[in-house]
Amino acid sequence: MVEAKFDQLIENILTPHEEFTPIPFWFLNDELNQDKLKSQLKDFKEKGVDGVVLHPRIGLPKDLDYLSEAYFKIIYDIVEMAKDLQIKIVLYDEGMYPSGSANGKVVAANPEFASLGITLTKKTSEGKVIASFADGLALIEQKSGGTIRGIHFGADDGEPNAPLAADILNPDAVNKFMELVHEQHYHYLKKYFGTTIIGMFTDEPCPLGRNTKNFCEWTTGFEDEIQRAGGKLAELRDLFTGASNPTTKIYKKLIREKLNEVYYKKLAHWCEKHQIMLMGHPAESDDINEQKYFHIPGQDLILRRLGPETGGINGRDSVQGKCSADVARHLGRRRNANECFGVCVRDQIPWYFTALDMKWYIDWLGVRGVNLFIPHAFYYSLRGARKDERPPDVGPHNIWWNYYKLFSDYMKRIAYLMTDSQNMAQIGILCESGKLPYQEVIPLYENQIEFNYIPKISLEGISNVQVSSYPYPYVLDANSDQLEKEILTVMSTVKRDFQLQKPYPGLRVTHLVKQGFQMYFLFNESDVKIDTNVLVPVKGQLAFIDLWKGQVYQIPKTDLPDQTEFHLELDRYETALLVFNPQEKTDIPEKPASSFLGNLDHLFQLIAHEPAHYKKTYTASLEINKRLGTEVFEVTGQEMAECFCNGVFAGVSFFEPHRFPIGDLLHEGDNQLTIMMTGNLANKYSLQIIPYGIGQS
Repeated sequence: MVEAKFDQLIENILTPHEEFTPIPFWFLNDELNQDKLKSQLKDFKEKGVDGVVLHPRIGLPKDLDYLSEAYFKIIYDIVEMAKDLQIKIVLYDEGMYPSGSANGKVVAANPEFASLGITLTKKTSEGKVIASFADGLALIEQKSGGTIRGIHFGADDGEPNAPLAADILNPDAVNKFMELVHEQHYHYLKKYFGTTIIGMFTDEPCPLGRNTKNFCEWTTGFEDEIQRAGGKLAELRDLFTGASNPTTKIYKKLIREKLNEVYYKKLAHWCEKHQIMLMGHPAESDDINEQKYFHIPGQDLILRRLGPETGGINGRDSVQGKCSADVARHLGRRRNANECFGVCVRDQIPWYFTALDMKWYIDWLGVRGVNLFIPHAFYYSLRGARKDERPPDVGPHNIWWNYYKLFSDYMKRIAYLMTDSQNMAQIGILCESGKLPYQEVIPLYENQIEFNYIPKISLEGISNVQVSSYPYPYVLDANSDQLEKEILTVMSTVKRDFQLQKPYPGLRVTHLVKQGFQMYFLFNESDVKIDTNVLVPVKGQLAFIDLWKGQVYQIPKTDLPDQTEFHLELDRYETALLVFNPQEKTDIPEKPASSFLGNLDHLFQLIAHEPAHYKKTYTASLEINKRLGTEVFEVTGQEMAECFCNGVFAGVSFFEPHRFPIGDLLHEGDNQLTIMMTGNLANKYSLQIIPYGIGQS
């Protein structure tokens, strides 16, 4: 029985259900033609993409009014097409972002719903005085002037038609927002809610709006709430000096609580009532309390604040992934999401984002527990200035699109792996929004000691620290002044469940139990190859799964008392899944031997160059005296390499060095190899010179 379950587990990992699909933003950013919409949806489905977020985006025609009958006619048609194709739809609640303003229609309905703020100024006649000071300055409540990014050209940041942001701390303004957006979506699309339509995405709501200076969040009557909580209004001046005092602490606590109560809670209840899920993410990487209201907690990995070249464990944004995954674990949510890849470009060059980058980010998020990927973004159109709006397109308009199913399958495998499984962290760190430690936990990451952030909101009404079946032998508090020292003390006593013979600080490990089977998901986050022996306190047949290639084989191991020892090799940025079968009966092949022919850069000659397509074609003659059937060769170069051996496709590679198994395609004597190397689209769309071709690194 266990053996059958093991075989089924492996099958499910390699061919996961479409439930685990990536759900990309689909930028609806031009005149929307029904035939083109349907063609793109069919193309998505063929590439293994079984869900999309319908994201109204800048570039929509100005005569298409947001939330108009004509607008909903298009959205309705898209949803019908998606139903026929068995594609799930996530609605987006704004035009464009941050959420909460209905593309300015909330303020248009009532100017008193415009975003408010307080500012420190001598111009006391320009607003309501909250507190006055002897030096002539005063805290003034007034309209913040904040805006959002609109969906038409001329309505972007700093442009004259940028829509005014609504006061999302005002319950009446939020009610108007939901009346305009949520209720109308339901009116037009209700027959699809809970079936084809699975969620509503809210995007980094911001009480002030964008493009405000010298303002702090506020709403009508907020001064009374602060005073009832024991605050002194004059002490709010320190909000503008950076100092902290009892009232600034009260202020920050109340602002968070009000946003949660007035905005997130209302949206969550509406979604529950209408049989869909609240999805999306709050504004900051360490907003963990806000996740309580999301049916799928989420975050937003943007702007290459982390990356392969800088590492993944430094800075405030490094709490992402674990933040959403850990709140999901402790609040009993099956899924958690990340809106990923947005403007994660190299060297601040638009479009300079590689397939290697994309896989690195997937792995970075996956090993931390993310199990729903929301790629940013698939563009409906690149016409004119649309190609320059928050690039790159990471899907249909990029060089890897013909092979995108490799990526969608990979994301599905990781999503399946991280769903309905439990990680075996022994260390829990109590925390709340704005207080997720990142510097202090670096030694845990670098020594492969797993920990979880425990959101204090998950402990409400609970007397001991055992949340959603996660008992922790070691519980630390993020507010402790001695946290760094306490972590080092725990490290010296915690029972290690993944011990390396040699230290590799770039290796990330999560120890999982899924369907009763013990497994380890590994990610070499660094560019240093890992080559060492490993000890784990688990017994059984050891299956090594290459999630990228979809290959399974068993690796040699040594059984020790209560432990297993094995040798581990991981190339730079490589992942592996290790699964233990206690029955040791399932027939798993050993890793096939290969005959490495070496690096063959020197053999290849450039025979064609297509500058308009940033493609170079190379050929080589390879003399084989004795064919073994296991031959593999490699070449170096940027960026996407497609290989043909004797005229037959031998594979595609996105990661250097590009290795191609060609043993099955060779014959004794002379063989013809062809490599087509395609360069990064920053060459085309950003007018940069990014080298590409064999030997170009």
